[in-house]
Amino acid sequence: MNDIDNLLEKYFNGVSSTEEEKRLKNYFEGTGILPEHEIYRPVFAAFNTEKQIKAPVMTFPEKKTRRPAITRRIIILLAGSAAIGLLAVAFSNLQYARSQHPEYMVIVNGKQVVNQHKAQQYAEHMLSETDKIIENSYQLFREAATINQDLNAEKILKETDQKIECIKTNYKQ
Repeated sequence: MNDIDNLLEKYFNGVSSTEEEKRLKNYFEGTGILPEHEIYRPVFAAFNTEKQIKAPVMTFPEKKTRRPAITRRIIILLAGSAAIGLLAVAFSNLQYARSQHPEYMVIVNGKQVVNQHKAQQYAEHMLSETDKIIENSYQLFREAATINQDLNAEKILKETDQKIECIKTNYKQ
């Protein structure tokens, strides 16, 4: 299996081709793996589990037909008028809010919240949700760290020395 050793060396040096990586993948998915190659099996098993994660499918809305130029102009005029109206309302609300001068005010989902306790509860809830998302995101990194621990060369050599000593002891008897 000198060929597999060469492929592994190329793979870990980052110079293997796609075909060579496929050969390694097929080798580690099979049953005829040599004992000295068993330590690399978790690496290729992790790639298979990562491959099973599917990205969400993006869909694009269908292209709409063009409206006549007059209809577009009317829509633009109406949208402009609505924007001016909204600015006037927003400006008057801003003036009203400035005149009240609350000690504590936060905008949550477009609404003013002057109750500090409620705003703090909402912030804590959102931080908790964010923490859950981050925790889930790091799961693959933890799996990689576990694989890295399993591939600890010092540990593997120590276990191999112990097995050799055991074989020597059994052979002498």
